[in-house]
Amino acid sequence: MRIGRRIAVMKPVMLRGVGLIGTLVAEKLMAQGVPVFIVSRDPARFVPKPGVTLIDRADKAAQIAALKEAVAVVNLEGRNIASGIWTAKVKKEIQQSRVQSVALLAELAKSAKNSELRIIQASATGYYGDRGNEVLTETADPGKGFLADTCVEWENAAMRAFDREHLTLMRIAPVLSNASGVFTVWRKAFRAFLGGQLGSGAQFFSWIHEHDMARLILHYLERFSPGIVNATAPEPVTNSQLTDVLSSVFRRHAVLHVPQFLLKHLPGDFGSEMLLASVRAVPKRALADGFTFTFERFETAAADLA
Repeated sequence: MRIGRRIAVMKPVMLRGVGLIGTLVAEKLMAQGVPVFIVSRDPARFVPKPGVTLIDRADKAAQIAALKEAVAVVNLEGRNIASGIWTAKVKKEIQQSRVQSVALLAELAKSAKNSELRIIQASATGYYGDRGNEVLTETADPGKGFLADTCVEWENAAMRAFDREHLTLMRIAPVLSNASGVFTVWRKAFRAFLGGQLGSGAQFFSWIHEHDMARLILHYLERFSPGIVNATAPEPVTNSQLTDVLSSVFRRHAVLHVPQFLLKHLPGDFGSEMLLASVRAVPKRALADGFTFTFERFETAAADLA
């Protein structure tokens, strides 16, 4: 069964994990007149708006009532993987936050008894691990390492918990935004003349502009289709290309070159998996499903945000 645009605008959507992406999705849904349920650990931080119902994450009864009405739920919950060095404790929190979020949503959805409820569940391109020059579509096997293992467990939890005909799994690449995330780090580094190539510079970096990420979620809310979707821009870049582009848009020479051996010795595999891993993921499924990217090239996205 596919959800068309008319059905989507008639029924509310629930958003769980309302950070950067969730906030943009909420804004775009409200602009279309779609009622939105926002579930948050701190609902008081949101300014009440017409068409938005704020729900405390601890209030299970309110969430169940909302799920009875909703046409879909977008689950973006999970601890930020880039908030610090990966100690054993942080790794455990990253993994548990994702699996436990799926389990809680499954419990709530079961209580709601909404047989038509659709689930858009976040995963990440970390699923693919370090794959060199290999072009990675949605049918590629999982890679190796902490991120890959975490994503496999995350996705398996969702596929066990929900009817697969009602489930879309989005493997989300790093989202480029001025509000938070990797682009804000690059901005500070390059403007301070601290930008530069990491390791060999040959490693591929998959990415997506914030507005395309939000639009992609809306695309699948309006035209629901189950399965795996790579939420990535069509043209990944190497770290060397990325460095050249950022040097140009920020008008700073990239004077630094961080050797690979230094990054590999960061604690907890953070350097190897976050800074040196090569992920050349492409959105084959999204393009086949008719999605058109506004920002296909890294140069265009960087210039828009600079």
